[in-house]
Amino acid sequence: MLRQRRGDDPAAALAPVPDLSRLDALLEQVRSAGLQATLEVCGQPPDVPAGVQLTVYRLVQEALTNTLKHGGPGARATVRLRYLPGELRVDIDDDGAGAAAPAPAGAGGGLTGMQERIGAYGGQVRAGPRPPGGWTVSARLRLDGGQAG
Repeated sequence: MLRQRRGDDPAAALAPVPDLSRLDALLEQVRSAGLQATLEVCGQPPDVPAGVQLTVYRLVQEALTNTLKHGGPGARATVRLRYLPGELRVDIDDDGAGAAAPAPAGAGGGLTGMQERIGAYGGQVRAGPRPPGGWTVSARLRLDGGQAG
């Protein structure tokens, strides 16, 4: 629903590569699909490399798509970007059914893809149920070339 492969839509091949400036538009898309979603940004964004921006965008997109698929009716999600010295932290939390929701037939490898994308930039990602209910995805990416700790 939220994502098309570039090869599926000729116009998409001409679209700009998503970056952090497009997160508001992404959240607007999920809101129009019925998910209450907010974006919080803490700190001053440094010069974030384009590849890292695309990686974070895709992480948020995948997490919100999962909330739409598995969160159930009335689910809410919050996306938080926190810019710390040399580091970007990304948290996507929802209050939906999460792990309790039945997995759709042909469930994909979204979590593996998140780990691979973030890992390619020396970062770490964790995902799983959060108490008292819902799901969380948390990622840490170093912006100074070091490994996320």
